[in-house]
Amino acid sequence: MRMERDATKSEDEAPSSVSEWTSRVILAGHMGMMDLPPWAHSSYAYLREQVIHPEYPCFFGSRAEERGEMFYSIVAGKDVRPLPATMKKFAELSVLSEYSKNNMAIFFEPDAVPLGHEQYHQLFWSTLQYLHDHDPDPAADEHPDPSDPMWEFCFAGVQMFVVCGCPSFESRHSRNLGPGMVLLFQPRSVFVDRVTNRVINAKARQEVRKRLQKWDAITAHPDLGTYGDPENREWKQYFLPDENVAASAGCPFLSRKSRRGSGL
Repeated sequence: MRMERDATKSEDEAPSSVSEWTSRVILAGHMGMMDLPPWAHSSYAYLREQVIHPEYPCFFGSRAEERGEMFYSIVAGKDVRPLPATMKKFAELSVLSEYSKNNMAIFFEPDAVPLGHEQYHQLFWSTLQYLHDHDPDPAADEHPDPSDPMWEFCFAGVQMFVVCGCPSFESRHSRNLGPGMVLLFQPRSVFVDRVTNRVINAKARQEVRKRLQKWDAITAHPDLGTYGDPENREWKQYFLPDENVAASAGCPFLSRKSRRGSGL
């Protein structure tokens, strides 16, 4: 997860109460308490155990979980058809002031036999492509290609940084978040301080890197960067390899604009 931000006293204050996690489940266009399969509860318990650990690198994500600033959803099997409606609801909520700091964690049903890293890589990018191709926002037709340094995944008009966690990560423990694939969506509003209205600072990013050194069995990946840096490409950070090899191939994701231009 990305976690850099300016900490302020008002944001550090704990909420008076945090609702049960199942009350923040979004499934298709609905949010609230609903019956969930046992694997969903197990996946959530694993995620929570990881992110609230005091040494977990993503202190920003830790605070979100502890403060109840998380939404959740599930994908049964590999059926991603409900995801566009789920993400549309999340996007609608994320632009409201009371939810501007909320992230979304989507749990995929664990496979009987965990997939290999390349298979998860393909599943991740095919899922993002499916969401983009079914984005109801007409402006999605003009989104830039991931090769643009200002590109970020966008759905229903909301820019979101995306992190993929999966059980095939053996060295990069910070991205092994459960028995199945987990997608974390973080709107850009999460990275803006409520009080100062400024983007999170470099000092916080440096602290995250230091914590990664202790948590992971490998050094920080060379493709980790900062949004807006002309040398940075956001897509390279979404799904990392389990070794420190910089991405060389192009992004598997194609914008609708690029597809139209290529006749696809």
